[in-house]
Amino acid sequence: MMKRHTGGARILLVGRSQAVLDVVLQELRDAEVDAVGTLEGQIRQFDVQAFDLVALGGGLAGAAGDPLRAALRNARPDLPLLEISASDASHRILTAIRHPDPVPVDLAAYCARIGYSAPIVPTLETLRALQAHHIASIPFEAIDVLLDRGIDIAPAAVDAKLIGGRRGGYCFEQNDLFRRVLQAFGFEVEGLIARVRWQLPPGDPPRPLTHMALRVTIEGIPWLVDVGFGGNVPPAPLRMDVMGPQETAHGPFRLFAFGPALLLQAHLGTRWESLYELQPIPAASADYEVGNWFTSAHPSSHFRHRLIAAKTTPEARFTLLDGRLTIRRPGDAAEQIQLDTDGIERALGSTFGLPVAEDWRPLIEKAAAAGPG
Repeated sequence: MMKRHTGGARILLVGRSQAVLDVVLQELRDAEVDAVGTLEGQIRQFDVQAFDLVALGGGLAGAAGDPLRAALRNARPDLPLLEISASDASHRILTAIRHPDPVPVDLAAYCARIGYSAPIVPTLETLRALQAHHIASIPFEAIDVLLDRGIDIAPAAVDAKLIGGRRGGYCFEQNDLFRRVLQAFGFEVEGLIARVRWQLPPGDPPRPLTHMALRVTIEGIPWLVDVGFGGNVPPAPLRMDVMGPQETAHGPFRLFAFGPALLLQAHLGTRWESLYELQPIPAASADYEVGNWFTSAHPSSHFRHRLIAAKTTPEARFTLLDGRLTIRRPGDAAEQIQLDTDGIERALGSTFGLPVAEDWRPLIEKAAAAGPG
């Protein structure tokens, strides 16, 4: 029976809380998985050669678990290590042993899509280059929301749209694609979720968790990576362990503790503006499903009411909001151009590189009629 479910895989679960270990181990054993658990300081009593997978709990994420990861890799370089959090631990482990080879991203097609041809190794330099190429090539847009088509965030649908169809997308599409690409190239990456504060009126209640971002760990240093935050997307990785301003080609950003979250701000004009509150623990796929539904279907979602597109290149940020095209070049005042229907259509095709379809015309006409916003 066990081999039918797990292929005979033996799992070692390592954590910092015995109570959490007990809960996860019970769930795994109920699923007929051959699993044992240990606290971090007691791992020496186990022979890692006897296991097919080692799962490391959330308390060992980042620098806290680096010594253990190094010891495990030194003892057995080919040992699969899985980073988990308490809420989705058993699900992640079962997925890893039952479906070890998910359908991969077509990396050659992705690199062609973003115009990247350099060798790829999991270094900070490569991460910066991939991020810059991605946000300059795959625009932020939510046209399918305005067309009432919904947003399918299944990997195959995202790849067909953003790579094969040369469309853009919003955070749940953009950052999930980028996460899978980075994982395929050997980066250590986790999906996070955030509460957007950008343009939240003073005194308004907090918004739901509707933004996906990534944490990439390189040589023990955690970096915030985001390719899906519209016209204010960070243009480069940001250190998550540095609380002061961090310069980028499009101005400084900063992260700092904000209750249990990290607040991301950008310096725009003469002041710091809040973008989003980033939750520190990895998000479950269900969190993205709920956030994606709200963003694409809830009547209060601004994506259901405004035509929005954005792209960031090394030279400028381009943002389209209904009929207003804003161009922000580093060090210069923002340039704003009001477009008519034909101008919006041309901008979507030329500035943002989108394959404008005939059935987009009614929403483009509506955006032009909205006037200055």
